[in-house]
Amino acid sequence: MKAAYNKFRTLPMPVQVAGGAVGLFLLYKTYKLIFKNEQETSNANIKKESDKELAEFMKNYKLSYPLSQYESAANQIYEGTKYGIGDNYPMVSKVLQSMKNNADVAKLIGVYGSRQNYVFGIPVGEKKDLFTNVRSELGSNFGFFSGHISNINDNWAKKGIKYKL
Repeated sequence: MKAAYNKFRTLPMPVQVAGGAVGLFLLYKTYKLIFKNEQETSNANIKKESDKELAEFMKNYKLSYPLSQYESAANQIYEGTKYGIGDNYPMVSKVLQSMKNNADVAKLIGVYGSRQNYVFGIPVGEKKDLFTNVRSELGSNFGFFSGHISNINDNWAKKGIKYKL
């Protein structure tokens, strides 16, 4: 072990920094896989319920956008969260805050379905539904991005949307 450390110390400084960064990133991702967010399991059935809720919400609410816009929003959210590096959390927050009522959110959940995330092109963990993915990406980064979740929840509450991330 000491020989490996000494060999590492003889490498150029940029290589040492890059190696340290990759090591920390892999450690972080391992932590995320081991200690899953408690709320992830509580919303495992939200996709199943969203179709039923959508029908009920449609009695009181009208969809604010055409179907193609929900598909686009789901794709933007997925593209903004699916990679380990270079995710676009502000854009994800903006898209989610554009939902105007319960029917919009229920439709978005249904269109999103469940999707796979990747780190360095390698699939990581199980496929996740919309809320599980957003919560795990924006909420568990040691508090760095949790402000996005509270902003989304506050925005939805002001609009009377019953969903919470």
